[in-house]
Amino acid sequence: MSTNPIRIDKYELQELLKRDGTREVWKAFDTQLRRYVAIKFLYANLQADPDFVARFQRETQAIAALHHPNIVQYYDFSISQASGPGNIAGYLVMNYVDGGTLADYIQNTSRQGKFPPAADIVRLFTSIGMAVDYAHQHGMIHGQLKPTNILLDKRNMSRSATGEPVVTDFDILKLLGVAVGSTGSTGGWRSGVPLYTSPEQLMGSPADARSDIYSLGIMLYEICAGTPPFVGNNLATIMMQHINTIPTLPALINPALPAALTTIIMRSIAKDPWARFPTVSSMVEALGQVVGQMGKEDSTQSMSVNASQPEHSTKSMDLPTILTSTGQPAPQPLQPQSGTAPAAFTPVLPGISGVSFSPIPRQAETPAGGSQGAAPYSMTPAPGAARASQPYPAVQPGGAMQSLPATSYAQPPAASPSRKPGRRTLRIALTALLILVLIGSALSAYFAFFSKRATPPVVSTPSIAGHAYFVSSGLLSADIKSNQGITDELQIKLGNVSPPPLGKGYYAWLLNNKTLAWQPIPLGQLTVNNGVIDFSYAGDQLHSNLLATNSRFIITEEDAGSPPLNPSLNPGTLLYYAEFSQVPDPTNPKHFSLYDHVRHLLSDDPKVKAVGLTGGLDIWLYRNAQSILEWAGSARDLQKSGNVALIRRQLARIIDYLDGTYYNQHDLPGVNLLVDPTVAKLGLLTFDTALQVNNPGYLYHIGTHLRDIAALPQADTQQKALAIQISQAINAVNGWYQTMHADILQLYQMSDAQLLGSQGRPLLNEVATLANDAFVGQINSQGQVIDGIVEIHYAIQRLATFDIKACPTSNSCPSLV
Repeated sequence: MSTNPIRIDKYELQELLKRDGTREVWKAFDTQLRRYVAIKFLYANLQADPDFVARFQRETQAIAALHHPNIVQYYDFSISQASGPGNIAGYLVMNYVDGGTLADYIQNTSRQGKFPPAADIVRLFTSIGMAVDYAHQHGMIHGQLKPTNILLDKRNMSRSATGEPVVTDFDILKLLGVAVGSTGSTGGWRSGVPLYTSPEQLMGSPADARSDIYSLGIMLYEICAGTPPFVGNNLATIMMQHINTIPTLPALINPALPAALTTIIMRSIAKDPWARFPTVSSMVEALGQVVGQMGKEDSTQSMSVNASQPEHSTKSMDLPTILTSTGQPAPQPLQPQSGTAPAAFTPVLPGISGVSFSPIPRQAETPAGGSQGAAPYSMTPAPGAARASQPYPAVQPGGAMQSLPATSYAQPPAASPSRKPGRRTLRIALTALLILVLIGSALSAYFAFFSKRATPPVVSTPSIAGHAYFVSSGLLSADIKSNQGITDELQIKLGNVSPPPLGKGYYAWLLNNKTLAWQPIPLGQLTVNNGVIDFSYAGDQLHSNLLATNSRFIITEEDAGSPPLNPSLNPGTLLYYAEFSQVPDPTNPKHFSLYDHVRHLLSDDPKVKAVGLTGGLDIWLYRNAQSILEWAGSARDLQKSGNVALIRRQLARIIDYLDGTYYNQHDLPGVNLLVDPTVAKLGLLTFDTALQVNNPGYLYHIGTHLRDIAALPQADTQQKALAIQISQAINAVNGWYQTMHADILQLYQMSDAQLLGSQGRPLLNEVATLANDAFVGQINSQGQVIDGIVEIHYAIQRLATFDIKACPTSNSCPSLV
């Protein structure tokens, strides 16, 4: 404590706590009431901001009117003269919170891999959420929620050992004369990178309650995963990730995370504001159900949650998602004709040797006190569609994989039918099957190593020394004709590598097909640490697609003094080589090679290109499934608002994506298209393979590539096993979407009263549950893990893996040209 403290009125300033260009925060002592307080000074120049005094007095009165135990309390405010002509300072006196911030707590726990128990996290964010919701009810939007603005009061630890959270800085943006959330503002992110700022704020829209929900969701993600979902080296990169990038599930980083908490996080940080929770109170309600369902003996136990949300906002939900757009006018809802039954259909999937396909619909549940939900439906062909062939017997997850060879992709085997889960939720699926899958560069941790010589032995067959694999950064463009952010990075992992000779260095390269002009891509010089090469190539500034034109990978030994522009063609400099086979399959009418299959799945598919899209089949399956998840959740929540027209529009959007615009008129004739017509051209489901030969649904189309990979002579046992595994998951997703399709058609034919009543409620709940099952996966009633599209996405990406082979002699690896 200073012996000569500065005095402002009755307050002695004792310790500077924080300072930036426009404000200071001091710990001070109130000499009259004999208590410590915090004083925040806001500096202004009246010539530049003549309205500061009036605005300061008006806004501080509104802020001081907030009285909540988890919001910092303001005691006093005034204006004082600051140094310099025309300079003044407004200051606010508030209660002094003795303790660190939420940022400090995350740094000391989750960032170190010491994740707090889920119950503690939920209780902490329940208190924060209640404070923010209280402010919203009193017309106050924060607009800049972040961990440094959450204080943890260590004097109040009755409910939690972390200290009671206290939200501060509600005042800053308005007091500085900034529109809350404005991108041109001082308060938007000038004082730091926008790690917690909503996409709509970054694109220039003012913050609202849903923007605060997004920021809460990002903070919740960070404490659960140990890192924010979007990070980067510069401001632009982080901003673009918020707007365009699909975040990885936090449970892929923290497998102990309850599935219910994962669901809450992902909904809170949806790109589309209207796909988030409608209010903070509804988010808090969902968090409360997580705590209520946790066992007292195991606070980290994973529990499912199907939170019933409060009344949804009646604002228009016709806003497109960030990744798609539509210029279509809002249609009038289809008025079903009395007595008209919904048209049914039989989606089909390709067969694969050794694997049987049939839908695995989710078993209907009978809600307490309500009518029974939709039972598995009897499927008949849609008008004009031929009946599919008889389905094969259903495959039991894990059964077909037991006799397959072990895979070098370090993918744990599927659960056997007799295996019973230790926990009751989807966390088991993520723990058992997704534990080693991380976003971006973190993916490198799970690949197995193979031996490589310190001094290359002379052998006739090249040995596998390691792996290189393509990774999608997720920095997707909003332009549907851009394939940036897809397979735009490469990870390299080698073991038992001797250091390069003096004056030499190891350099990695990607090479295009031999049929194309020589255009090698330099990936950079490799560093050997204790015999290991662990290298990440982050791609170019445009995040260009690397897999689309490059099928080969090499490492050469070059002069270290001057980095080469091209690899040396001297065979003696070639140390390692890898390629995707381009040998056509003579037994397949399309004569696709392994490289063709991988490229079509991940980076460049001709049928996708033909409808005006860019990229592979996988990314559009992922994107469209995520949109269906958002629409299904909002359709369920809208029932309480009574807005039938919006419910019907959300359901129609789902049908558009399931059917594809070539076929959706069979199901909803007369309903205008509500989604981007180009994105929706290809559906997720396939009804008739003969009719849809030129534009099959994504699930069927992906299945044909997987079937062919499993039969391809040039595919190794690991790739074949992985193809079969993915095919099983595709089959399950197809079954869930099939049931969802029938549910929606039944809902669409209901009257308004039926849709909002006991007949519609269980079906709307089931549609939302099926959308979540299809996207995330499910544990069935036998305790078996069934993967969803998230794991399909990562598993397909693992197909694009180079087996790097050593070149012990000059003629042991193929020629480069």
